[in-house]
Amino acid sequence: MLHRPHKTKVPLMFRPLLWSLRWETVDIDTDKADIIVNTINEGTLAHWHWIQNIYGNDTIRRILKKRLASEFHPESLRLAQVIFNVPLLRYAR
Repeated sequence: MLHRPHKTKVPLMFRPLLWSLRWETVDIDTDKADIIVNTINEGTLAHWHWIQNIYGNDTIRRILKKRLASEFHPESLRLAQVIFNVPLLRYAR
């Protein structure tokens, strides 16, 4: 795990990406999978850089491998597969 300052908060720029979560309770660790998946689907380059700095490529790769391909926009998934070296994801459980 990467070293990060105690109690790092999710930046306000993520609020539109995390609309399904209660913003006041969003936690960098508890909501890690939602933050990563929503960033891959809807985030800007700034969002992508932030998750890389906070979680690291290995953690992002592990999270993505557990998800279904259908959870991602096709173009976003392809880019994530290249950047994070993720193999093809499953389409069904």
